[in-house]
Amino acid sequence: MDSFIILNTSGTQRRRQCHALPPSSFVRETGGGMQIQGSVVLITGAARGLGRSFTEALLARGAKVCVADVDTATGSATVQELQDQHGADNVIFAHCDVTKDEDFKGAWETTEEKFGKVNLLINNAGIGNEQNWQKTINVNLGGCMRGTLLGLEKLGVNKGGEGGVVVNISSITGLKAAPFGPIYGATKHAIVGLTRNLGSDFHLKVSGVKVQALCPSLVKTDLLVNSIKSAFSTEVAQALSKFAGTLKDMSAETVANALMKLLEEGRNGGCMVVEAEKDPYYVDAPLS
Repeated sequence: MDSFIILNTSGTQRRRQCHALPPSSFVRETGGGMQIQGSVVLITGAARGLGRSFTEALLARGAKVCVADVDTATGSATVQELQDQHGADNVIFAHCDVTKDEDFKGAWETTEEKFGKVNLLINNAGIGNEQNWQKTINVNLGGCMRGTLLGLEKLGVNKGGEGGVVVNISSITGLKAAPFGPIYGATKHAIVGLTRNLGSDFHLKVSGVKVQALCPSLVKTDLLVNSIKSAFSTEVAQALSKFAGTLKDMSAETVANALMKLLEEGRNGGCMVVEAEKDPYYVDAPLS
């Protein structure tokens, strides 16, 4: 398949030739980006908001997408609309609670039964409930970890797969202090750490799987509205509500375009920030 990029693993210390893919699988050399057209993508939390925008951008570029979400009603309605625009053979829905292994595996299997081998997993599902910190950790960090590990298991050339890409949706709050969302921000910091740790040359040579992160600033979506309702404290809710009113407009489409840039540039371990009125940019780890 030629819809993704992996490194040729023939140069590893063990020189395990059985893990190398045929030449046609290497669309570009080391550091190259992903060919989106013809790729098969699984996106969690894709019924609305950023996830839906990611789906629309990928479909417009010729990918086939599984919209995975815990909200079956909204997800099914979203997919019906997208099927009307892009065709029933290009987008499907799968119920997925990212806190449950069986749901994640089921969504993956549903995707492959319809479209063939998955090339790209986007761990997008997230919540901002500071009042229920356990759930926020389970969904945000647990969902990303569960998805990333499943991606390595399914895609890894060392596991019999063909390589691929995992993108974790973090946040700008994963790269700086987030006083208005201490629990949410902590999960996003952890996602950045997970991405940088697994998005290393060492792991890429073993698995043939790139791991990247997208770190958008706040977007006026349902997540922001719900975060105000379940804020850390009354004082935070008031401050966050006032802060939201000062936000520069940044559309979900802008974030989706940045995701396309991240994929096409293909920087393994890269954490790309998206802010209003700025070009997307990478932030490296402070220590190396």
